[in-house]
Amino acid sequence: MNILTVGGFDPTGGAGIVADVKTIKELQKNPLSIITSIIPQNNNKVFLKKDLSKEEIKAQFDAIFEDFKVDWVKTGVLTTDSIDIILKFKEKYGFKIICDPVLKSTTDFKFSDDFLNKKYLEFFKECFLITPNLKEFEFIEKMFETSKFNLKDINVLVTGKTDFLKSNNKNIEITGKYVEKEVHGTGCTYSSAITCFLSSGMSVEDSIKSAKEFVLGSVIYAEKTKYGYNSNPTCINKESVEKNLAYAFNLIKNMDISLVDPDFIISESILLPKTYFDIAMVKINGDIKFGISNINSDLLLKLKEFNPKIRSCIYLKSDESIKNTLNNLEFSIFSMKLANNPVSSFEEELIQNRSRTLFDENFPDILYFEGKKPELIILGNNSLEIVKKLQKIEKLIKNR
Repeated sequence: MNILTVGGFDPTGGAGIVADVKTIKELQKNPLSIITSIIPQNNNKVFLKKDLSKEEIKAQFDAIFEDFKVDWVKTGVLTTDSIDIILKFKEKYGFKIICDPVLKSTTDFKFSDDFLNKKYLEFFKECFLITPNLKEFEFIEKMFETSKFNLKDINVLVTGKTDFLKSNNKNIEITGKYVEKEVHGTGCTYSSAITCFLSSGMSVEDSIKSAKEFVLGSVIYAEKTKYGYNSNPTCINKESVEKNLAYAFNLIKNMDISLVDPDFIISESILLPKTYFDIAMVKINGDIKFGISNINSDLLLKLKEFNPKIRSCIYLKSDESIKNTLNNLEFSIFSMKLANNPVSSFEEELIQNRSRTLFDENFPDILYFEGKKPELIILGNNSLEIVKKLQKIEKLIKNR
């Protein structure tokens, strides 16, 4: 399935065309792209906006539509010329448009003027769905008050902590899990994801819910920059968890190190797990199951409060010699006394001696529990990252 995105080029890749393309590719669709403007920007400011000529924009449309079938188009930053061209091509090819209206940046750089705003009114009524944030929606409402067009005739998704879908005179509240984090480009990622799910035949409401879940991963795994975070489109669901665990199992079962004992269990969760049924585990026989209560799942339910990136772990028993091996690797190790069990020991250590901000940026790779027979839990963003850490340990042991 081809998805065409039309918008501005952000050279940092945090927003605009690059963010759209990454999202579309992550959701297993084929991204096609047309640039309307060059917009040098970062998490600190927008430097300028250089619009491409009508001839340059139309040439991109001609190149794509001569060779590809396009049923869905997602738009970001537009110009008066690009709107005219899109509407002419829509009349000829009949594609559906999802518009993410970019009128002003979070740093107050204006992407639109009065003339372009009037063009947007003409454009909106040709769209299948528009996705303004609350401030943009309030501005658009005022624009429609002075026009002959009726905003109620358009599907509108007003985005924010809670989203509202205004469709067929209904106002549907759409909620989801939320992470308090200012991330550049989430609007682009969100609207592109909605377009992808719509192209798969999902309803408008279900597409929005699925896209909201997708954006959650993009925020949790956002890439740190000097001034903030860039959206990092990341698709995580039960299917991807099972796929990771199956691959990790096939790699681990062939390892020949004392660290991986016959009873090893590796677990991985979806984003922000609520219950055991959001966490899967694979045992030595290769079976993958969700909903099992054990040390791994108990720990992952706790870890989300300190670092939601950590979604996988493996619990192992070893001996004192492993500590020296681990110290020779570039691993961050958090050591503590073993009380009743690793989970309660970890929680007690945090409550008594550590602030929860300790792990905000530098979360440990390994939790090491001191005792007659040491126990350790290797942590990772996913089960494949756990395997990579085990492989480093295996290599060091073999070379000694």
